[in-house]
Amino acid sequence: ALRTGTVVEQKVMSRGVAQNSKLVLEVGGVRFHAVFRTINVSEREKTTSKRIVVKYRDTWMFEIAAYELSELLGIGRVPPVVARTIDGVPGSIQIWMEGTTPEDLMVKEGRLEPPNKTSWIQQKSIMHVFDALIANSDRNQGNLLIDQDWNIWFIDQTRAFRETSVLIDKENLKTCERSLWRALQETTDDTIRERVESYLTSGEMTKLLRRHHKLVKHIEKMIEEHGLANALYDLEP
Repeated sequence: ALRTGTVVEQKVMSRGVAQNSKLVLEVGGVRFHAVFRTINVSEREKTTSKRIVVKYRDTWMFEIAAYELSELLGIGRVPPVVARTIDGVPGSIQIWMEGTTPEDLMVKEGRLEPPNKTSWIQQKSIMHVFDALIANSDRNQGNLLIDQDWNIWFIDQTRAFRETSVLIDKENLKTCERSLWRALQETTDDTIRERVESYLTSGEMTKLLRRHHKLVKHIEKMIEEHGLANALYDLEP
């Protein structure tokens, strides 16, 4: 439906980064919303402390790479997204998550009170592992959507996949969901390449594979130091 739906309406969004449009698509008489991202720029980023300058991309292609990795690892928290060209402009189209609220808005309105705090912390742990894998340094409460069942959905990954082998926010990697750990162990370089190589440069692909290996070793060390019961968990509903 995302790939073939007729574009009935397209409107530039006021919230979030530039070059995002909210679409109304129609398939077989059924209409639904989606977000169309077209941003695709390369920038140079400075860190003020050591004045290190690195090149990075801000691109819609990373949205698809993030979705593919989320599905490959069984995380299932990135809404479905595909590549598509509209009026000659290439970009990504992602399903619009109806009935969700950005976490920052819930905080502002004083409504961020998860009924199961353990499950909430566990979901955030999955997010930390995922963001370390995809080198997402742009995670904030505005790109986390909360649905009516208090599931957390990850959106806006256009600034992920930094060309670095460093695990971002490594200090937050204290636990890992059990099935995610198994998937990280079992997933091969070739499988990852097959799913995401079309959307990454060779440098970005190489760094992703290195982060994957580092992440596995980090969790192995975590299990060795703290024990299986403390390092791994089963996600509560």
